[in-house]
This record gives sequence, structure tokens and C-alpha cells, in this order.
Amino acid sequence: MQNIRFIIVKMLCLATLIAVPPRIMADQLEATIVEMTDTVLVKDTVRFGINLGGDTYYSGAVLTKKRAQENFEGTTYRQCHFGPSQDENGATSWFRQPQGGQDLMAEHGTYTILSGPAKGTHGKIKAISTKKVMHEGKMQDFMYIEFDKKVKPGPPNGGLLVEAFRLKDGQFRSLDGFWTSKNNEISIGDIPPGVFGCAAMNLKGSAGKAHYHLSTHYHRYGALNGRWHVRFWAKTKTGAPKLAIEASQWGQTKTVEPEPQWSQYDEMIIVDNVPEGGNQHLFFKLEATGGDVLVDNIELWMEGDTNPTAFRDDLIATLKKFNPGMIRYLQTGGSTIDNTIAPPLQSHSYSNRKAQTYGPYASHQTDPYGLHEMYELCAYLGCEPWYCLPGTLHREELANFMEYLGAPANVGYGKKRAELGQVKPWTEVFEHIHIEFGNEAWNNAAYYQCGGYNGPDYWKDLIDVGKSSPYYTPNVLFHTAGQAAWSGRNAGILENAPNADRFSVAPYLISSLNEKDLKILDTDEKLFKWVFAKPIWRSQDSRGAMYQNDDLARKAGIELSIYEVNHHTTHGDAPLEPRNKIVTSIGGGINVANNMLLMMREHHLRAQCLFSLIQHGYRAHGIGEVRLWGTALNMRKGYERYRPTFLACMLANNVIGGDLIETIHSKNEPTFNATGYFSSRDGVETISDIPAIWSYGFAQGNKRGLILINLDVSTPRSVILRFEGNARNSKATSWALTAETVTANNEFEAGQPQVEVTSNVLNGFSNGIHLTLPPHSMRVFSWETE
Repeated sequence: MQNIRFIIVKMLCLATLIAVPPRIMADQLEATIVEMTDTVLVKDTVRFGINLGGDTYYSGAVLTKKRAQENFEGTTYRQCHFGPSQDENGATSWFRQPQGGQDLMAEHGTYTILSGPAKGTHGKIKAISTKKVMHEGKMQDFMYIEFDKKVKPGPPNGGLLVEAFRLKDGQFRSLDGFWTSKNNEISIGDIPPGVFGCAAMNLKGSAGKAHYHLSTHYHRYGALNGRWHVRFWAKTKTGAPKLAIEASQWGQTKTVEPEPQWSQYDEMIIVDNVPEGGNQHLFFKLEATGGDVLVDNIELWMEGDTNPTAFRDDLIATLKKFNPGMIRYLQTGGSTIDNTIAPPLQSHSYSNRKAQTYGPYASHQTDPYGLHEMYELCAYLGCEPWYCLPGTLHREELANFMEYLGAPANVGYGKKRAELGQVKPWTEVFEHIHIEFGNEAWNNAAYYQCGGYNGPDYWKDLIDVGKSSPYYTPNVLFHTAGQAAWSGRNAGILENAPNADRFSVAPYLISSLNEKDLKILDTDEKLFKWVFAKPIWRSQDSRGAMYQNDDLARKAGIELSIYEVNHHTTHGDAPLEPRNKIVTSIGGGINVANNMLLMMREHHLRAQCLFSLIQHGYRAHGIGEVRLWGTALNMRKGYERYRPTFLACMLANNVIGGDLIETIHSKNEPTFNATGYFSSRDGVETISDIPAIWSYGFAQGNKRGLILINLDVSTPRSVILRFEGNARNSKATSWALTAETVTANNEFEAGQPQVEVTSNVLNGFSNGIHLTLPPHSMRVFSWETE
């Protein structure tokens, strides 16, 4: 076993401990002295951010005012490929596509070479075939993308962007009989005047009842009783149809007789019988009878929201509570810049995923809100936007995006921004704008595959385009990203894009939990000591992934950032219960917050985004539903419920800002040991002398903030706080996150929340004040100096 002494903070000399004022009682002599200094460790810190996520009803999300927006427009297919070879006639790919995807690209696809001596070459895909290439000591078959012209051969793993625009196909839900009648179809070329695109839906009422369902959300997570609006365009195509608009079993039904020409309808429907309790879900249904009806641009919303953004008041209230420094929205590839900027009714669907088939009824993706709408949200909340751009972009699109960000309202894409309602350039609105290309281009699993490319040239060239734009300003920050657990891969990514402003990773906590771990960690005390020690070891031991990523970033002269962070207990052979014990508990919550604060201090990083706001559970293969990754269980007004991870990061955001300053602990501070597996390459270890008390100080002008975390699982700890100057009026605001046990949680099954935040004003707050930290707790203080 290897014992490691963690030197977390400078220690006060013994003389400091002896010079305790006589008024301090005997029990206070055992207190840890925490001294706030003027030494700046990290300048211009930023509050913790959060990933906002999608708006699917089954995840508990109720984000946008418009609960449905349907325009039936077609699909852009884009993928990034790379493989073991690229010769003068084509390129191989590691990622063989199903026959449907191969047919799509062979019939309709184009290619653009992203790296190597032929980069920038664009052409028509001649065919998709198979080519044998030497790999792992033998000839193996790979998918081969044939070019329409001869090019200079490129290096292995050179990037290739392939795309096919099928916008005139339209797009539709699968004809499954529930969401849409099986005989409904797409209609192309007959659309309402002035609307986007070329497609509409044909409700085939001539063949019997023809319906289309619209989903809202669960009553548990957002009020359903109220005045709803269904707005849409419709026209009669054949017969003399009637079109009914029905609100499940709880609301009225309205009927219209569509005109022979396109007309817009706005039907108000009162829903007033949805009971409390249970998990009621409200659907709206459009149903045609007596003839065919063309329908386009469907919108569904409930009256009552008062804020000026595209998002619901419940979400705004939750985000104001969390007070994020930035908001991130991830997307992979498949889309375009124009599509990303636009609101839903002005955009089409997209895909970078493997397609067994393609066409209007095949797999596609749309976004519940566009980049412009999220920027408006961030401006309203006073935080920074981090909306991932598609990982499958052309350089010209990035130039257009820079115009969108910074050009005057009468120039290029600055005009597009102004037409969407934002005249002032975004570069003059936000302190920083974060740009990332796709999400996890390193990740070849599931739909991440082919969603981006992090090899030579591509990201570097995109960033060069951005920084050479006449509308570039230094507050636009370009993030490249890698895999937190694989520093070797990250070294190559850093080398490929040396002009980036940040290098981002997602250092999830405890990705794997195994039976061999639980044999050692057979009590909650042992388990949570190990849980608390893991991220500390990872940042401070030379074998730890964050220690290694920090070393790489320092050598490259780039600042680290965190695009996602939370627990990730989805792998390994351990049962479900201990996984959820970790991720739902107050112990898990303060572990995530302390990890983020530790990374801020140890690695001097500022941009960090918790993952995520919504999602109640993730069904891990062979394990069950792990209670990840969402942190807001319920945002409905009057029913708010948050996981401890949300609450811990929320409390930290109360004081993060300005400079992170040094705090010094006295020699007598309590410590603990943790035993378990830390390095995947080594056996069981005991990590010794880990401080039980963690402190983080902040200074911004005359404002001061302090975060104290007690990682002791069972014992309250005393602290004597020392700081220069006097608190104004001898007062401070204090917040505390506490619970009776380290495993306490706020899941719905717990009944009343077991983990709560309390706040109060401390009178008599001054240098030398004595404070008590309950076990497994977090206390936060804010005051102004005189």
C-alpha cells in the first residue's frame, strides 16, 4: 500500500496556535483555525455553470413555453469520418454505416477533405464500397468512400466530412399508429404563405379518422390546468373535412372546417380537470375526418408565463435560484449553422447517426430551442452562453457565425441576428461567449459516432477562421475538448489545435463501481470516505487523470475547462442500491461541489458546467435505473424539489466571483484515511491524512465569501475563522446544507426532503468567530468589509 500525505494548504506555525486569545474556551482550542489571506490563487472566477439539456416529457423536463412546435421539414445528414487510409481515389472509415446510410451517401452525398495535403477538396461521392487495408497485422475490410476525382493521398486518420441534404423529403414521426395514423403522409410544395420550408403534413381523413398527437408534460412537473392554445395552419386538400382539436380526457374539444386555401387557426382550449397526485400526462390530438387536411406550423402552449424569453417561468425561477455562471447546451453533428441559430419553426431536422433507412419517416433529430433563443435566456439571466455548434461544420459557416455574433445589424448574419430580435451584437452583451464544436468528438459510442472530428487541421482551421474574422473579439472563447480519463489522447488533440483558448474535459466521478470495491467499503462510513477521497486523489496524485490533464494544459499554455461533471456510476458489476446511495445523497452532493471547487483551485480553471439540470434517471445496461444525471427533480412552482448536488452547487454560487484567495489551516486540523481502489493499474491503497475540513475564500472589492465543507462522515468539527478587517455592521449572511445522515436524499420515495438548505443573518460576525460544521455538511458565508 502507498500512503500519500496530501499537502492541501499551508500550515500555520505552532506559535499561531499558542497565541489564541484567552476568551476562547477549552473546546475551541481543538478547533481548526482557518485564515483568509489576500493572496490570489485564481483571478476572475466564474460561478458554476449547468447543462440545460433537452425538453423531453419522459425525462421530467418542462423547459420551453411552446410544448410542441412542428413544421415537418426535411433532414440534413452530416457525418465526420476517418480511417486507416486515404489514397488518391477515396478514404476508408472506421465506422461502417448500415446499408441505408451507404445508399444515402452514394446516391446524394458529397465529401469535403478536412486534413492533409488535399484538405479543402470538395466533390461528389462516387460510390460507397469495401476496401481491404492492413490493420493489426492482417488485411481487413473497411468501408471505402470513393471520390469523384483524384486527390493527393493523405495520412491515416485524416478527416472527411460527408453530407446529404434531403430537405425536400420532409420529416415526420414514425407511422406507428399512436403518435400519428399509419396512413398520414408528407406533402411537399404546398405550404402556407410566408412560412419556412416546403413541407406540410397531410392528415388522410379521406381514409377514416386520421390523427396526430402532441405531447405536453406530466402534471407532476408542470401545471396542466389552464388556458391552452393550439395554433396551426390548415387547408382542405380533398373532400369536406372536419378537424377536431382534443385535449385528452381533461379538456374541451374544438372543431374547425378548414378552408380550401391556407388559413391560420388559434384555438383556445380550457383544461381544468387534471387531478393532483399521480403522474397525469396531457396530450393534444388533431384528428381529421371526411377528407384530407394539410396542416403546418403547429404550436402548443399554455397561458400564464410572463418572462420575455422562450422558456417557462418555472425554469427561469429554478435557474435564478442556481445562479449559473454559464449555461451549456450540447449537440453533436448533422446540423448547419443556419439551422442551429434558428428557432424551431424556422429550422429543419438533422442527423449524424447510423441510418438503417432514410427519408421522411426515418430517424431524425430536432432541437426544442435554437441557439438564438438560448442566448436570449442567458442575457436575461446575466450569465454566459455555451451552446455547442455542430461538430460537422464548413469553414464558411464559422465565418457566418462570427458575423452573427459581432457584425452590425445591417451586415450579413448580423442582419439575421437583428431579424430575430437582437440588434446589439452579442459580443457586446456577454462577458464571454463559449464555442465548442460538437460534443465528445473522441467518443465513438452510439450517436456520438461520426458527430465530429478532433484530428489534424480541422479544429485549428475553424478557430483560425473565427479569430481572423473582422467581428472577432477576445471575449469569444474557443474550447477544444478531449477525454478526461485518457491524457494520451488529449495530448494529440492539444497538438492539433494549439490556437484554442480552452481545453475542456468531463471528469466524471466514480464511473465504475464493482463488487470488489464493496467488499472493502462495507459500511457507509468507509464508502463515503473513499467517495470523498477519489476526486482529491485524482487532482493531486501524479497518477490521477486531472493531475495529468493539468500538466498537459500547463505545458501547452492553455487553460482547462469542464464541459460536464457529476457522478457517473454506470459501469462495473456492483448492484444498483449503492450506486444510487452515492449519487442521490448529501454525501454525493458535497462531493461534486468540493470536487469543482478543488479543480478551480488546483488547476486554475474557471469555466465548469454541472451535468445536468434535468433527467431523473439513466437506465444502465444490466444494472437498472441509476439516478443520474439531472439535479432538479421538480421545477413546478410550489412543488420544487432538488437533489443535494443542485443545492450544494447553488450554495457555492452564492459567493463564487472575483478572485479565489488562499486560505490557511492550522496544524491541528482533523484528517481521515480512505482505503480502496484508486488507480485502475494498482491494487488496494490507503490514502492517508486527507483533511476533513475544506475551505475556499473569495474576494471581490469589499465583498468576501467563504465556503467551508466538512467531509467527516460522523463527527462535527469546529472552526475559528480569521480574516483582515471588520465585517460591516458585524453581520454576515450564512447558508448551510445539512442532513442527519450522509446517505440522506431528496428522492420522491423519501417523502419529505431529507436534505435542506437553511439561511440566516449572523450577528456578531467578526475576526475570530467560532463556527461549528456538522458532519457531511457545507456552510457558506457572505459579508462586506468596512
